[in-house]
Amino acid sequence: MSEWQDKLDLFRVQLLIVLLCKLLFAINHVNRYSSLMGPIESLVAAFQSVKQLVRFCLRHLELILVLGLIIIAAIQYYVRPQSQSLSDILKSGELRVLIADEPDSQYVFNRQHYGFEYELLEAFAGDLGVDLNVEVVPYGELFTLLDAGAGDIAVGGIVDSPFVRRAATPSIAWYKAQTTVVYRRGTQRPKRIDDLERHKVLASSRYFEIEALKSLNIVDDHRSEYALLSAVDQGSEAYVLSVNYRARAAKHYLPNLNRSFILPDLLDIVWALPRRVDTPLQIRLNGFLEAALEQNLPTELANNYFKLPKRLSTYDALAVHKKIETVFPNFEYAFKRAARRGDIDWQLLAAIAYQESRWSNDARSPTGVRGLMQLTTETAEALGVDDRLDMNQSIDAAAQYLKQLRRRLPVRIKEPQRTWFAVGAYNVGMKHILAAYRKARDQGLDETQWSTISGLLPTLYGKPFDRGVQAQKYVERVQIFTDIMRFYDLHQRKTEELQEGVVELASAE
Repeated sequence: MSEWQDKLDLFRVQLLIVLLCKLLFAINHVNRYSSLMGPIESLVAAFQSVKQLVRFCLRHLELILVLGLIIIAAIQYYVRPQSQSLSDILKSGELRVLIADEPDSQYVFNRQHYGFEYELLEAFAGDLGVDLNVEVVPYGELFTLLDAGAGDIAVGGIVDSPFVRRAATPSIAWYKAQTTVVYRRGTQRPKRIDDLERHKVLASSRYFEIEALKSLNIVDDHRSEYALLSAVDQGSEAYVLSVNYRARAAKHYLPNLNRSFILPDLLDIVWALPRRVDTPLQIRLNGFLEAALEQNLPTELANNYFKLPKRLSTYDALAVHKKIETVFPNFEYAFKRAARRGDIDWQLLAAIAYQESRWSNDARSPTGVRGLMQLTTETAEALGVDDRLDMNQSIDAAAQYLKQLRRRLPVRIKEPQRTWFAVGAYNVGMKHILAAYRKARDQGLDETQWSTISGLLPTLYGKPFDRGVQAQKYVERVQIFTDIMRFYDLHQRKTEELQEGVVELASAE
């Protein structure tokens, strides 16, 4: 009995062991399954997410494409250099410059650029040994275009300020400018800053955030500086802040302007490089400007461009502006057509006509000259004019005559001086101009500059020469009238279609 009992107990132990093994096997199987289920569930969840993402993209495909383009553009913007490097400029042989469309920075005369800042730019391009490529743009677009990579440098009366330092990288200051407040002639003149304490002073964006101007109640205006000066001239605004050299020049274009007091602090005029500037280009530019300052080049250029001829009287200035509005449109088409044929600026041709006849087609002189351009009988016959009172014949002949006079001048005389020599010859005759040229050369003077010839004409033959004085004043006034016509065309013209033909002409008053 005990033997069977022992065998039964052993069987029970073995059965228990088998059951335990089965249990352990089952537990192990479950654990293996559980370890596999985790990744499987993750894959299923990922698949569902991808499925939902694809459905979203399909439903919003246009939005996805736009966002993709924005991201790509942003990456390209921040990765690319903001302008050409100095090595790129030297390799391409071209310096790209954005310049403000303001006559004190640059202007176009006889299809060539001239101007205070333009000549300094030419010197910098020459220093680099590359061509100068300028794009004339409104001042308000300078920094946006510079930031977009449209130019390597931006110039145009840029005043160093916190705004400029945020928008670009300024060069060293290469010129110091005085500032003044401009008001309308006939109104009360402010004599000091305290007189403007209760008045707003409009200013263009170039004067924004400048510490030296904080004593003025400045209102930042979106318009260009010349638009603001025009508003004062017309009486729609009372006071405008401007640099002194620009305000002086504007008095010729806008006869109702007057300057008040000069503010005590000087402003720094700079050029602008992009924010992410190429360091070698910055070093080269600043080195050039430092050398120019040592040679006094900016001051010499300022004296050449801002030492204006004698101002017109207020009466004369108002008269020419009135005739621009009333009489000039009758002749504009003829001036432009003749200027193309004569290869000169139509503004110059219009200025000569105003000086000659005040734009009167039936003008007559006691000396026998007649018509809009006051041609002599001999000159008219030589140019094939059979009716000096025919507006078109007269203007065409004058343009051709100026072209001939320019060709007859010595080749050493370059533009724009060459044109002023020709204008002087138009008035006094070529033989007297050439006599003054030879006299200047014999005296060791610079015979290629009109200012030299103009100074010699009044006593050309060793005694008072009235016709020389007349020619001196003639060219001076034609220069002023040309500037007025150019300013009108750029800043004051009302957009109208230019029609061919002739209307009834008004006589000069």
